[in-house]
Amino acid sequence: SLDALNIDNETFIERNFTAGEIAYCRKAADPQASFTGKWSAKEVFKSLGVESRGGGAALREIEIVSGETGVPGVTLHGEAKAAAEKAGVKGTTVSISHGDAQVIAVAISTF
Repeated sequence: SLDALNIDNETFIERNFTAGEIAYCRKAADPQASFTGKWSAKEVFKSLGVESRGGGAALREIEIVSGETGVPGVTLHGEAKAAAEKAGVKGTTVSISHGDAQVIAVAISTF
């Protein structure tokens, strides 16, 4: 659900999103949808079976970036990057879509 995240909770936002993600989402036409979409993509990446801290994985280490054409991508940092490299992940693509009330994200990793 688009309203699942409290984007007014700065502690939550800063703990889970990079500075670049925050800047992008705050400038978006619909910041709520933008934050929720990125959050969903991070959660999907966590569920791909790459050994990490699971539910305790630092979501700031999974950065959802926007390319020049607006296509989302994944940049990994820290433990998330190390876990993906150890698992043999060569790359990950993501797709994020949202409507009036729902958001969906899909991630596919190549090994």
